[in-house]
Amino acid sequence: MNSQVQTALKTAFQLAEPSLAGPLLTRLRAEVRPLLGKGKELPGRLVEAVVASGDRELCAALVGNSRPGVCDTATLLRIAGFGDPGLGREMYRRGHVQAEPGVQAAVLAAADPADPDWYAPGGLVEMLLGEEGKSMLGPALKGPFPEVVAHAVRLHVSNLPLPVVLDACEVLLAHGGPQALADLAGTLDRPAHPGLLALLHEAATAPDPAALLRGHRAPGEWTDLAAVSVLLRIRGDMGRDVGRHAGGDMGRMPVHVPLDWDLVRREHERSPFRTGKLMALSKWPDCPDDLLLEMFRSKPQQTAQHAARLPVEVLLGAEAREERFDVDALIRRGVSEGWLPLDRVLAEAAPARKVLGALEYDHEPTRQAVAELVAPLGDDPTAWLTLYKRLRRFQGPAAELIAKVCASAAAKRITAWPDPLGPGEPGKENPEGARRIFLELFGCATEKAQLALVPHLDMRAVQHLFALGKPSPRVCAEVVAVHGTELAAHASRIVLVKDVIDGLLDRDDPLINAQLFEDYRLGQKERVRILAGVGRGGGVVPVHDGLIGSLRNLHLSSDRDWLTAGITSGDTKVLDVVLDRLRLYTEAGRLRLVIALWERQGPDAVRELLTPARFRHNKRSWPARTQRAVLDALDAPEGLKTLRERLAAEEDPARVVALLRNVRNTDEPAVYADRIRRIVAEGTELPWDGLIRAHAEDPLPTALLRALVDTHDCPRPLLLACLADVNLTSDEWWVGSALGRGSLPSGDLVQCAHPAAAVVAYPSDRYVRLDARVWTPALAEARKLAREHLGSNVEAWAVALRLLPEFHGTIPELMATSGAVAG
Repeated sequence: MNSQVQTALKTAFQLAEPSLAGPLLTRLRAEVRPLLGKGKELPGRLVEAVVASGDRELCAALVGNSRPGVCDTATLLRIAGFGDPGLGREMYRRGHVQAEPGVQAAVLAAADPADPDWYAPGGLVEMLLGEEGKSMLGPALKGPFPEVVAHAVRLHVSNLPLPVVLDACEVLLAHGGPQALADLAGTLDRPAHPGLLALLHEAATAPDPAALLRGHRAPGEWTDLAAVSVLLRIRGDMGRDVGRHAGGDMGRMPVHVPLDWDLVRREHERSPFRTGKLMALSKWPDCPDDLLLEMFRSKPQQTAQHAARLPVEVLLGAEAREERFDVDALIRRGVSEGWLPLDRVLAEAAPARKVLGALEYDHEPTRQAVAELVAPLGDDPTAWLTLYKRLRRFQGPAAELIAKVCASAAAKRITAWPDPLGPGEPGKENPEGARRIFLELFGCATEKAQLALVPHLDMRAVQHLFALGKPSPRVCAEVVAVHGTELAAHASRIVLVKDVIDGLLDRDDPLINAQLFEDYRLGQKERVRILAGVGRGGGVVPVHDGLIGSLRNLHLSSDRDWLTAGITSGDTKVLDVVLDRLRLYTEAGRLRLVIALWERQGPDAVRELLTPARFRHNKRSWPARTQRAVLDALDAPEGLKTLRERLAAEEDPARVVALLRNVRNTDEPAVYADRIRRIVAEGTELPWDGLIRAHAEDPLPTALLRALVDTHDCPRPLLLACLADVNLTSDEWWVGSALGRGSLPSGDLVQCAHPAAAVVAYPSDRYVRLDARVWTPALAEARKLAREHLGSNVEAWAVALRLLPEFHGTIPELMATSGAVAG
């Protein structure tokens, strides 16, 4: 069964009314059978319908499928209740694999030992008596099969507490009689429990053997079969795997089963767990500290990696000092999960740099605790700088370090940043050691302390602050005020947040503008403003000569838009570079350049810049008609007005649409995309309303639509037009982008996209990664269509599923066709 058919079947059960799930299952049984065996994330309605049907073959497929989202514990318990020998073995094995002894107990509780099918080759009894069943015998100790109970006792008598052995013998007595008890006693080989053999022989001939066994049993101990199963699981193969390998089967330990730790300790004293088996107990969150420390001291690395929790004492011993386990990972996990008390970690664990470097500062309780730790430093820069200096070598805990810094005399404190550095190469010079820790501590300090520290930071610290810190707007403003010019000089190396860029631009400094112009994070509107020589607060800000040099060295293949930003500059130095380096492709762009220069410097500046010599033998020469129009305007009394009217005509929506349509290769979206980029880069906005009208009158070419939908502001009518023109696949990247930003509701896919099979499969496509909430409108729309066209007609649903793989139309067309065919 291919994935498309699987998805269609799952979707059908999601869309159909709950009352229709059973009839649908009956009608589509042959199609559903492979899905149950190999599918994943099955709809709850489908699983419920399968269990409610009692169909043994379908239930067997469900039980045999261990993929996620298929068969939870509640479902397994319901199927176990059928008491079906054909399902027994797989159900019992599944309960073991999923660490659910309750499922195994349910299988045995529903089993009828008089049914010979339980003993059939390949059945449950054969499995439990064989090699595979050795580690699964815990629940079977109270099962209805006497030969299995006897086998479990013989195999594990030394692994089990005496009360458990006696309970199993009582079960054996109930199902096999005194002879079964006598046979067991005759086959036990020196059990670990003194007096057991004699007791069993006595019980086999006693008038009330059950009462005799109960009289020797300690009351209240090991009465929970699930806990007994856990013990046997740990004593058996699983515990051995845990000890020998880096985890073994520990991930499957049934940690939801509560254990009586006093009984576990006594069992450990009776027959000590080997370290690997003991370590399995560390997966329980309430495992006592004494057991945890015992296994930790024997195998610190494995215990630190696999224990559900560990006491703080593990950070205070030789194992931590000698780094015999991953201290950083343990601190991060323990603090974030809440079982390592952070106050004790900061007060007792050492060295301070190791502990502070291991913390996760995105964790709010950690930030609060560290904020309290550094609060005594206040807003005294010398205290903070002294802390930074001492972090590198101090061997005590963090709280002791802070106390010693605060107690040190003013004369011994550091007053300037130690060993200052300039910014490193971006992306490759992340803070390490004391610098990284200081940055995190700085982030936890009060804003007042941060503001006091800003003047003392070196440029490397400033770089790290903006790259990895989250400074407040006030701190950003202070950094700009103190380090502004140097900050702008290194803009290409420093990750500047928006508040900092805005603060630097607000200074309207020609040098800063020139330095920021080369930052890829600067928006195109800001580039246009800078090249126009206009300040953020109004007025004139000259274009720096250094920026003119940068414009001459730009790589046009990647940064052409940076130069087209100068078209409306009106600055002759900027326009010189534009005319020398760029061929302007649109008449609107050329007219816009002339008008801006004329408005700013007058007609004489236009004459001087646009001399005939400039365009002679120049591949960037303007068309003759443009040159004539400009020269005529220069000689006319209202020449500027004439040029403005000419520009307005060029930007008429009908003219722009015609320009977009007029390409040589009408089958290539890339050709249209290049035309769109040129038009927009030279200052003309796409006339979306005009494009919508034009498409309604004379449909735009599909390749042009594909190019238009790739723009972020493409309106919904054109998105829908393209959706109707193309076959939906994950290669149509614009669909996912439009869905993600909300400009295309997912319900539109249901209504307009085709083919129908691709629409059904689209949300689960591995290349389509969108929030599940995006698909809510699509499901609502699909359910509405299903009610309208298919309703409760099971045959119509079957027709729809049969037609789907080869159907080329939309979902509404598929459903309407199916409803009509089914009648």
